[in-house]
Amino acid sequence: MAATITEEARRNANLRVLQRLDSSILDIAGSATHVVLYEFDNSEQKWEKRNVEGSLFVSKRSDSPRFKLVVLNRNSRDNFEVPVTGKFQMQVRDPYLIFREEKAGNQTKILGIWFHDGKEREAVSVLLKKIVDSLSRIEEMEEQHAENGKQVLGEQQTASSSEDAKGDAPVENEQSPVVDEDAAASALLSPLTLSQQGGDSSTAATALAPSSGSAASPSPGQNASPQNLVLDKKSLQLSLLSLIQDERFLDLIHAQYLKVVHTRANRDVQQKSGSSGNGN
Repeated sequence: MAATITEEARRNANLRVLQRLDSSILDIAGSATHVVLYEFDNSEQKWEKRNVEGSLFVSKRSDSPRFKLVVLNRNSRDNFEVPVTGKFQMQVRDPYLIFREEKAGNQTKILGIWFHDGKEREAVSVLLKKIVDSLSRIEEMEEQHAENGKQVLGEQQTASSSEDAKGDAPVENEQSPVVDEDAAASALLSPLTLSQQGGDSSTAATALAPSSGSAASPSPGQNASPQNLVLDKKSLQLSLLSLIQDERFLDLIHAQYLKVVHTRANRDVQQKSGSSGNGN
C-alpha cells in the first residue's frame, strides 16, 4: 500500500519547486489546488480563457516585491507570475478573483482567476486583502518618511542660505522646528529598562542612546532633557523609522539583549545552586 503524502510534505515539495523558479521565495503564504486564468476583452465585452491553468501560490519573498502570485502552468512552460504590492487592485465577483495587471507603456489588463474550489477563492482573496493592506501602510510610511526628509533638507538649505546672506547672525526657524534625532532617540530610550534586576536602568539607556560627535561640545538637541522633549505621533514614527535603519542602533540593542539574557541565565543557575545547598 502506497504511503499517503501528508499536507506538510506536499507543501514542502511545492516550496522547493517555487524556489527553483525564484530563489528569493522564502515561504508559501497561501495556495489553491486548481485555477484557470481569464482575460477580459474590452472590445467584445467578454472573458477569454488564456492558456494558463494549474496550482496557484501566494509566495513570500526576501526582496521586492515581498509577495507574488504564481500559477504553475500545466499547459506550457510559461508560468504566470504577478507581483503583489500595496497598489494591487482586486475584487471578487463570482466565480472570479479579478485584478489589474500593469504592463509597460501604461497598458492595463483586467484578469480573472477562476477557482475550482470556491472556498479556496475566498481564503486566497482574504489573504491577499490583508497583505495588500499591510503593504499599503508600510509604503505610505516610507513615502512620508522620504517626503519629510526632503522637507527637512530644504529647510536646512534655506536656513543656511539666509545665514550666508545675513553674515554671522543666527537664524531661527520658528514655523517648522526640526526634531533632533539624537534627542529624540534619547527620549525614546530613556524609559527603556534593559538592565538586569538590581542594576542601574539609566546605564542601559545611556549605552543605547546614539553617541554624540563630541563630548566636549554637545549639540543644542543634547542640552535639552529627554524627559522634557515631547514627541507627537508623527515625530515618534519618523524617529523609530530612522533608528530601525541604523545598524549601530540595532547592534547596541542586540548587545544589551544578549547581556540581559546571560545575566538572567546566570542568576537562575545561582538560585538553583542556592536551593540545592539549602536542601542539603
